[in-house]
Amino acid sequence: MSSAVARYPVDLQVHSTYSDGAGTPQALVARAAALGIRVLALTDHDTVQGVDAAREAGRRHGVWVLPGLEFSTRSDRDLDLLDINILGYGIDPHHPALTAVLQQVVESRIEQKVRQIERLQGYGVDVPVEDVLARAGGVPGRLHIAQVALERNPQHFQSLQEVFDQYLAPDAPHSTYVTRSFSLTVEESIAVTHAAGGIAVLAHPGSYTRVQDVNGAVRRMQAMGLDGLEVRYPYAQNRGHRGASAAQVARVIARFRSLALELDLIQTGGSDYHGTAKPGITLGMAGLTLAEWTALAARLGWRWDA
Repeated sequence: MSSAVARYPVDLQVHSTYSDGAGTPQALVARAAALGIRVLALTDHDTVQGVDAAREAGRRHGVWVLPGLEFSTRSDRDLDLLDINILGYGIDPHHPALTAVLQQVVESRIEQKVRQIERLQGYGVDVPVEDVLARAGGVPGRLHIAQVALERNPQHFQSLQEVFDQYLAPDAPHSTYVTRSFSLTVEESIAVTHAAGGIAVLAHPGSYTRVQDVNGAVRRMQAMGLDGLEVRYPYAQNRGHRGASAAQVARVIARFRSLALELDLIQTGGSDYHGTAKPGITLGMAGLTLAEWTALAARLGWRWDA
């Protein structure tokens, strides 16, 4: 893929500094425009704080910005719904039901991360809470903790991955993981997405390694109102199949395209771009063709500037 042109002109999963991305919404849109991307969805984790800025930048740069977000849901082992992320697309970012729920989610995330930082401090790692919150700017995540830990403790860590491997991963030898006091179930995430006028899409369906029967889980989520699957995704550079060959990734994508067709679910695609926070992933490396997007927008009644 050329470094000057995106492979796909429609990228429906990108993250900004308002969650765990490295670029501001404005910078993301400007970069997308330079790569020839026509449609971009900002899907920060559990927040829509960057959507207005992204849409304004989109008007300046000629990029149509689809308002969105990515819900981190509460796992339910009985339903085999573990670590599920739901993408909400086409939502009204100012809808009262959505903003009220997200306020609860943000407060819970902050409380969780403060408790996690305190556990990390208990291991002798210098990580001031105020530094992490300042670094986050929006919703704090483990990435922000790792960044501060790496900067302030060079004698302990050589990379962000070392911080995760030693302390921040749930299965780390000195795991600091704590559960949230409040989080949405999959069904609640779908319901609030619909209430805010959007559609609910299962993010990266091939990445849920703890789910025993992904196809069965998709069918249960469809019964809850799930509208679609993120079919095209850069698994080899990201979650679930890191290092997989092009042929292996193609088989995963074909599997979920077939499932989406069988269940008449909407098909989307996105790069899950985070900037330098996730090296090896570029804007537009996964997404939709313009023809696919045009058909999708028509199906959903979304009017966009072609």
